Amino acid sequence: MAPRLEKFFAAKTFCVVGASTTEHKPGNVVAYNFVNHFPGKTYLVNPKGGQLFGEKLYTSLMEIEDEIDAACVIVPARFAPQTIEQCGMKGITNVIITTGGFSEIGEEGEILQQQINDTMKKYGINVIGPNCLGLYSPALGYDTMFLPVTKLKRPKSGPVSIFTQSGAFGAAFIDQLSNLGTGKWVSKFISYGNASDINETDSLEYVGADPDTKMILIYLEDFKKGREFMEEARKISLKKPIMGIKANRTETGAKAGASHTAALSSNDAIVDDLLDEAGIIRVITWDQLEDCVLAFGTQPLPLGDNVAIITDGGGAGVMASDMVTDCNLKLAELSPTVQKYLDETFPSFYATGNPIDVTGSATAEDYKIALEVAYNDVNVDSIVNICLPCIPDLDIDEYIKVTKHFARRKEKPFVTALIGGDEADKAAAQLLAEDIPVFPSPGRAVRALGMLTDYTKYLRKHGIDPKTILVEE
Repeated sequence: MAPRLEKFFAAKTFCVVGASTTEHKPGNVVAYNFVNHFPGKTYLVNPKGGQLFGEKLYTSLMEIEDEIDAACVIVPARFAPQTIEQCGMKGITNVIITTGGFSEIGEEGEILQQQINDTMKKYGINVIGPNCLGLYSPALGYDTMFLPVTKLKRPKSGPVSIFTQSGAFGAAFIDQLSNLGTGKWVSKFISYGNASDINETDSLEYVGADPDTKMILIYLEDFKKGREFMEEARKISLKKPIMGIKANRTETGAKAGASHTAALSSNDAIVDDLLDEAGIIRVITWDQLEDCVLAFGTQPLPLGDNVAIITDGGGAGVMASDMVTDCNLKLAELSPTVQKYLDETFPSFYATGNPIDVTGSATAEDYKIALEVAYNDVNVDSIVNICLPCIPDLDIDEYIKVTKHFARRKEKPFVTALIGGDEADKAAAQLLAEDIPVFPSPGRAVRALGMLTDYTKYLRKHGIDPKTILVEE
């Protein structure tokens, strides 16, 4: 059986109920999105009639003679039940309700949401929402996100699919991804809000089967169908990486979640074990989620946990080494021939073990030598390239060329940490412009490798060769 969300994304005809002629109103934004980007036929409904963006405004759903595959309902909550009734009468079985004011606000909203649920069951309607952003897919021209592009930039098509219970979180992360590197990141985005029908399990089932989705990011506050979700995750995580934030970790977070999407908390220790067993890489902070995109979206999986560190600052090398331990990685023991070559090539005051510290006297050529031998060493599974550009003899433009060369080889993971002020920021911007993974601290660079390696370990535990999993574009 095809995932239920497939019916939404495969729609050839789409209707915006509550299309508005007022600029920047939600119904105006969504109408604009579909009229200008959706390759199928778009219908617009507004009781006042007229025209919008060159398209007829129908006064009612019942006025439309053609069949409609899917609809977005953007009307005040009190009018939503009767609008869903009309959808059912019209034969529209796939409906997105972006409007808020339902179970998340208390008893009055719960009554309205129950009325929607009853109508949904009566007509066999699949519902996303209410209280959500709905769906976004740049490749399909599908966009029910009701925030204008002046406020919410849209990422271009890429390998990442995201589903989230929180619309605000999803919007902010989508906006951030649009400014990350080339901005080519998103395959499908699903915001399901109160999950009156379509929920986290439906979302996971769809993106798990989607051939354009290479990695999955999630934000959850609770589970509607926890057992089914974990069972689905176990199957999908052996084919593509899943990582995400499970909020409601604390009593304080649980109280906030209850007033947000009417979420219920779970025992966090149990949740942690379940996520781990299902192969979901749990992240706690916002920056970790972005780091997942950069690491998994650009680099191959490591074949082992041995890390080589190259740095021009001893302290930065020590910080990276500490994080290696924290992430259950190992400092690689360089091959004897590599060690001998470094000892004979570099000045005696360079540290030629691991970390390889080319010190404040480093040149771009020194980096090239150290990175080349470490990259080619069979004892090294991944590389951390650390640079403090403030040192006097480093030609930053040449260093950038060297870094690009190794990042593009993609024979093993290669991440960079650039530390400092303007020069570090400018170098990082040049690398990120080509989606080369660069981080503002040694710890984040190593942690990114740790997440890649954790996934490799999970695959191997279940008899999967990590070389068969291709995530990066």
